[in-house]
Amino acid sequence: MIIALLKGSVDNHVHCCPHINKRSTNIFKVVEQAEKLQMYSIGLMDNFSNTSGYASLISKYKPHMKLKIFGGLIMEPPSGGVNYENAKIALKYSYNKEGAKFISFPTHHTKFIAKQEGRNLEYIKKCFHVPLKGPDFETLKILKLIAKNNIVLNTGHLSPTETLILVKYAKKLGVKKILVPANNFNIVTISKLKKFKVIFEFSYFFISRAINIPLTHVDGEKHKITGTNENKLKELIKEAGPENVILSSDSGVSVLPLPHISFSKFIKIIINFGFSKKEINHMIKINSKKLFNL
Repeated sequence: MIIALLKGSVDNHVHCCPHINKRSTNIFKVVEQAEKLQMYSIGLMDNFSNTSGYASLISKYKPHMKLKIFGGLIMEPPSGGVNYENAKIALKYSYNKEGAKFISFPTHHTKFIAKQEGRNLEYIKKCFHVPLKGPDFETLKILKLIAKNNIVLNTGHLSPTETLILVKYAKKLGVKKILVPANNFNIVTISKLKKFKVIFEFSYFFISRAINIPLTHVDGEKHKITGTNENKLKELIKEAGPENVILSSDSGVSVLPLPHISFSKFIKIIINFGFSKKEINHMIKINSKKLFNL
């Protein structure tokens, strides 16, 4: 059943890279399993480094591999932070001509998430945020870089208001491919963002047991993050429209099943919501292939 579900699919959000704490798997095993299940592609994500290097290494030493593997940069402090030069390097960081497929603003080192996690005020002050008056100069430079190279802008885990501001400026600067992690948003925010023709990402992690367990994400401290529930998720996907949605596992943490199992569980849940086969194909195949140019 898993083979039938995952054949030809894309999971753009797999955490199998080295971490400061235990992972459920590693890159080699994930690639082997994805190949076995005839998945089309997987995307590596890591809060500690640019994963295009890992992806390129696998591709170099597995030249006959059918699976397409790609990576990119999450601009967390351990991987260089929100820095133009850091993002510029990511674009060419590979053994071939294809470096980062995406540049993501921070996912955990943001004021929005730091407040959810109950971090201290000194920590929160140092976290990334988007001012109401608009992005700072460094952020604007990064948006221009993303636009020039026509790669994916991942907005990271910002507040709804910050995300709207960032997307608005990104569009003005010519960014065409925008992925918005929207697990914690509401229907009003989804409706506003739809006008900018973004793609929304919904992940298994945010409806899984992991949201109830304190975990490490960017440092040694363990924290819980706000999840969602299945009823709300169904309504968010309906509002976004399956033609504008990507599903992902966001798995690899030790407390969850292996990424391919998590992904298949998630797909089954979405199928049970009543979405058609055509709509499911958009959410696990078509949209990701188009967005990441796979």
